[in-house]
Amino acid sequence: MRHSRSSFLLFLCAFLIGICPSRLLFAGNDNVAAASRERMAQDVLHNLLSSPLGKLAPRLHYSVTLINSHYPNAYSNHRGKVYITTGLFPVLDDDAGVWAAVIGHELGHVILNHSDSLPRFEATLRQDYQRARSKEYDQGPPQWPGVKLGEGISRFKLSRNEELQADFIGLMLMAEAGYQPGFAVLLDQRLRYGLGDMPGIMALFSHHPRLETREEHTRKFYDIAMSIFQYRWPNVANSPGGNLPPYGAIGHWAFRQEDGGRELVFQVPFQVHNAEGMQVRVAAFFLDHDQRVPAAGPQYRATDGSLVLNAFMPGAVNKAGEVTLRAPRSALGTHENSLLAVVFLMAGKRPLAVAKTKVDLGGK
Repeated sequence: MRHSRSSFLLFLCAFLIGICPSRLLFAGNDNVAAASRERMAQDVLHNLLSSPLGKLAPRLHYSVTLINSHYPNAYSNHRGKVYITTGLFPVLDDDAGVWAAVIGHELGHVILNHSDSLPRFEATLRQDYQRARSKEYDQGPPQWPGVKLGEGISRFKLSRNEELQADFIGLMLMAEAGYQPGFAVLLDQRLRYGLGDMPGIMALFSHHPRLETREEHTRKFYDIAMSIFQYRWPNVANSPGGNLPPYGAIGHWAFRQEDGGRELVFQVPFQVHNAEGMQVRVAAFFLDHDQRVPAAGPQYRATDGSLVLNAFMPGAVNKAGEVTLRAPRSALGTHENSLLAVVFLMAGKRPLAVAKTKVDLGGK
């Protein structure tokens, strides 16, 4: 995983909870937070390598090094060294399972570049899956992926094929080590919402697949990984990763103007999981040249003076629905007609998803 674009989600976090964006980006400057994340990284690495599959990894001196850089990135070399930048911390948060998804993926690169370890690794994985299928914990119909580990892999050139194979290996390492495969899906979603995804045509010229493609690839092998996880860790609460944190998504939302342009309307479908006991919030605001548009009156005014439209509801284990957010055009404290509309989803104080689009408010 190698990304160089700054994260819109990081700055959304800053807007929502009142923290300076640079403090979020450089979270590693705080000694306590840095020490906690250092311990988490080392614990996750140890757990992954101590799993039945992890013990089949090449015999190298493995380590995870945290680098103070605002660019969200993670990478590895062929000698077992894994590097994670502090710019990725807001995506990883304090969720050990999301850390496991990143570190597992980088270990996948290491394993792929030592082809002598691949046959035994794949044979053991098949055996573990068959054992899992013989137990009551199995999910889904019998299947085995059409992944040929090591095929199309070069020690000298990174490829989309290698990225997807590293995702697959990381997913299976996670399951064996006690981290639900749902954490890998959660990582893909956070990266997509935080970093944005490349247009499909651009993916043709990149050695990295689109994040949406990676999430689809992860879901393709989700049942296999879940069978192994439940076989190894029947009590989720006792697993190293524990239960999944809240996560969710915003559907294809629509913005329109009604009453001859005098009313602004957002129609937002959403889904939230693992948010029982929390307040779920769907909200929208506008940006004008990266600045939040102020509210012209008190009814829609946030604490910073900007206009925000809110909908609140109780959370649940699984919740899906659609909300309508409305405000009069006169509530906007600007005469600009071209703005960026931003919709976001939260559970408690945790941002789950964000989506944005340019809107033309002409015809006021």
